[in-house]
Amino acid sequence: MKISTRTEYGLRVLVTLARSADDRCLSLTEIAKREKLPHAYLEQLVGDLRRAGLVSATRGQAGGYRLARPAAEIGMADAVRALEGPLLEMPCAGADDLEHCDRPLPCSVHEVFQRVYESLSLSLGATNLADVVATAGGPPYPIEVRRRRAARAAMNTNSPQQPARNA
Repeated sequence: MKISTRTEYGLRVLVTLARSADDRCLSLTEIAKREKLPHAYLEQLVGDLRRAGLVSATRGQAGGYRLARPAAEIGMADAVRALEGPLLEMPCAGADDLEHCDRPLPCSVHEVFQRVYESLSLSLGATNLADVVATAGGPPYPIEVRRRRAARAAMNTNSPQQPARNA
C-alpha cells in the first residue's frame, strides 16, 4: 500500500486546522504557507474533506476552514477514506463495498488480504486527529534542506575522528 501525497497533504491540512487557536478559521493561503503546500492542490483536497464532514467552510473576510467536529472525534480511518477511498481495495471486492470480499468462496490469498485490511483498519481506527496533533512535529523541511542535512550527516560518520588536543 502506498500513501499518496494526496493523503499526506490532506492529513497535514487537518493537523494544521486542529492546531488553530480558538477554533479560528484558516484560509487556504495561510494553510499552504504554514505547511509549504501548493495552494491549488489544497483546493481539491478540502472539497473532499468538506464532503466527508471533516471540515467546514465559512465565507467572508474572516472566513476559511475549520474542523467540523473536535479533533478527538475525527478518526484517521475516516480521514484516509475521505482522501483515498477504501483503506485497501480488495481484489475480490464487490461493487458496493470495495473493502470486503464479495465471493461466495474465499480465494487462495483471501486470508492474507483480510489480515492486511484488518491491521490497517485497526491501526487507523485506533488513532484520532487529536492523537496525531499531540505527536506531530512542524512542517517538513524542503527536499534541498533534507539532502544537505543527509550529506552533512554522512560526511560526519565517514570522516575519521580527530583526536582531541590538550590545551
